[in-house]
Amino acid sequence: MKLIPRLSLAFTLAALTASAQARNSAREALGIISTQYGPNATRWIAEISGTGGVPQPFEWDVVAFDDRAPRLLYRFRAGGGRATDMGVDRQFYPEYAPAGYFSMNQIAVDSVAAFTVAEGEARKAKMAFDSCNYLLRVRDFSTEPIWRLDLVDVRRAVVGKIYLSANSGAVLRTIWIYRDQRGRSDGEPLIIDSFAPTQRTLHTGITGSDVPTRAPYPGEDTGIVQTVPPATSPPFQNPTPGQSGIAGIPAPPAPSTPRMTDPPVSSVPPTASAPQVFRPVDPNGRVMDSNDGIPDPPAIAPPSTSQIPPTSTAQTPPPRTGMADLREESAARPDPTRPPIEVPAGTGGSSERIPPPPIPR
Repeated sequence: MKLIPRLSLAFTLAALTASAQARNSAREALGIISTQYGPNATRWIAEISGTGGVPQPFEWDVVAFDDRAPRLLYRFRAGGGRATDMGVDRQFYPEYAPAGYFSMNQIAVDSVAAFTVAEGEARKAKMAFDSCNYLLRVRDFSTEPIWRLDLVDVRRAVVGKIYLSANSGAVLRTIWIYRDQRGRSDGEPLIIDSFAPTQRTLHTGITGSDVPTRAPYPGEDTGIVQTVPPATSPPFQNPTPGQSGIAGIPAPPAPSTPRMTDPPVSSVPPTASAPQVFRPVDPNGRVMDSNDGIPDPPAIAPPSTSQIPPTSTAQTPPPRTGMADLREESAARPDPTRPPIEVPAGTGGSSERIPPPPIPR
């Protein structure tokens, strides 16, 4: 009768041992892939990830560089002592590029040692967790591999993140999320980041006296965040009798227009008795007539005395005006430019007179 419980206990211990042996570390998973698919399959690695580690995950996903692949990356899965070909990776290129590549020889701190460091950091922070998720990739713009361990509680919520170097095991950054009585008074979780620029001293006690003190943000006590100071809020006006609806906010008064004042007496010329009438001018500066739009002719300046020719002493006859008198003979009119002709007495007249025509026989 006692043989059955002993056999049951033996089978349980054997199953636990097989389960522990089936959970390989990250380096062991890379060795399984290299043995099954050749050393070139894991020569350059983009990242290694595993979820649900207690403390190690059951399977590891490995994304390795392969220039024969259409997208330069190939995915493998290793766990339980065997590896599986998952085909061409389609999660990175061309939308996302990996941070970089590293080789298996650069992993000085395996996943087992990384978990030991993370467990020690969680103990110092007094943070309980149930499982661990792993991610190994290089630091941005470098070739140093970095471990990121996400600590998960029984509700599958992340309670901590630890970043440590896979070369030296140095802890680079820690993030803790407190959701218990150590959280904020407004119900939000308390986040402690070692990289925060205004990081306070970490108090991890469970009692209320060890909760870190802080200044409340605006509106925390009332539950409403004040975005506008009360002093600058516009006052609400009640509607007047007979007015329906909600009274609107009065518009701000328009800026006052400066009044034009008369110029001082000292600035007015003494001779200005009345304001001048405005008259438009053309592009040449001549005044335009407001009635027909024809500009006034330019004013003629009087000639200077130096340009007037000297007047002669001889009296010039006045100019003839009007129509000439045809009854007046041209011969009887003396030529002012020729001297007068004197006719001697006893002659037949002037030699310049035309003789009469001959009488025909």
